[in-house]
Amino acid sequence: MKCLFIINPSAGTKTIQKKLDRIIGQLVLKQIVQTVDVFYTQKKDDAYHRCLQIQEHDYDFVVSVGGDGTVNEIISGFIERKLQTPLAILPGGTVNDFANHLHLPHSTDDFVKMIQNFHTMKVDIGKVNDGYFANVIAGGMFSDISFQVSKNDKERFGPLAYYISGIRQLPAQLHTSLHLKITADDQTFEEDARLFMVTNTSQVGGFKDITPHANIQDGQLDLLIIKNCSTTDLISLFKDYKLSSHDKSPFITYIQAQNLTIECDKDIIYDVDGEEGTTFPIHISVEKQSLCVIIPDEFNN
Repeated sequence: MKCLFIINPSAGTKTIQKKLDRIIGQLVLKQIVQTVDVFYTQKKDDAYHRCLQIQEHDYDFVVSVGGDGTVNEIISGFIERKLQTPLAILPGGTVNDFANHLHLPHSTDDFVKMIQNFHTMKVDIGKVNDGYFANVIAGGMFSDISFQVSKNDKERFGPLAYYISGIRQLPAQLHTSLHLKITADDQTFEEDARLFMVTNTSQVGGFKDITPHANIQDGQLDLLIIKNCSTTDLISLFKDYKLSSHDKSPFITYIQAQNLTIECDKDIIYDVDGEEGTTFPIHISVEKQSLCVIIPDEFNN
């Protein structure tokens, strides 16, 4: 087989870079691949533009090495090109929500085994305005934390850097209030909210089962809104989350839809797979089973 590694050398803690020589070496030594091309990104959108150059039969598979932002760029290029080339993801970012939802391996041996077995699955991808997202769109309370944490802090502290930043900003974040107008398929409603998120998977910001009914193959996206409530109610809501019952809370609106439009009374920066989004209204839809990914045996089963 012939493969392409697209590598973000500045992703996460950089520890992933140490694994690459061993992974590529084992893939060649075990005669899983015969040809390996490597592309290093230098700036934003490099991975996206490289994927736009790929023809359908150039490679047997492509490997994304980086975090959720790198995955976002690559899948955006894949979807625009309508590529059915399988994508393997080697998690190398700070959080890696999309990869962790798919139970993708972090270790060298497990990753090589996954490529050797070569099980694939078609998964949904979200479309937002003129772009795409693999995992989440979020706006409101704490949703802009990832933009405020420096690369140095990410490299030093990993996911802990986000929690430290969140604690520092806690008083200001608790005053977040948004008025939203939502159209979800054929229903329209308004909500005063602390936070909204639209997810493709159930994992957001390193937290599992935030949207517990999310299914990456069902052709639907999951909208979760935390309503405008008191600090005491937010604490109660967090306890509900720990008990896996938060989706039934009176402080939560939770629906599934294929098409969503979100209008907001404030010109806020919102998160799109760890990158900044700033344009309202947000038009969101789902590209059902439009991406082919390589998955480990345990997820396949």
